[in-house]
Amino acid sequence: MAKTAVKTKYSARDFKNITWHDNFIHSIRLDAEKFALELDIDFIHDWIAGDSENYSFLISPATLTFQNVSNLKIDIDWNGCSLEMAIETVERTNPRKTANGKLTEYDWVIALNWPEGGAISFAATGFTQQSRKEPAVFDEQKIPARKRTAA
Repeated sequence: MAKTAVKTKYSARDFKNITWHDNFIHSIRLDAEKFALELDIDFIHDWIAGDSENYSFLISPATLTFQNVSNLKIDIDWNGCSLEMAIETVERTNPRKTANGKLTEYDWVIALNWPEGGAISFAATGFTQQSRKEPAVFDEQKIPARKRTAA
């Protein structure tokens, strides 16, 4: 397979062209001083079709950071399931000016497909995402733990 360049840095300008479906979340970090919500994710750059219904995945560990966060609500119930998290969709709605009129703020919902029905919701002005390593191909939708600890 020929190696093609992939984008490793994203911002709110990329929102309409980016998807986080099935991206695993490994940690949630709150930075109260910067009003930031930071997610450590396995970002799937590409789903690579194989023979029959098999896929492989081009993935890199990435940091997804939302800026100027307020009204954070985390609603996740791991009762009866493993301590993993994966994103179903990320929705951005209700654009409005911030109190000082300098930025546009949105309502965000990160709906989870694991645990099913979980969600992280908040208001924020935007996001950045930065890959921490070059993407590599894996047979599952997340980086195996033994490879991720070396990330």
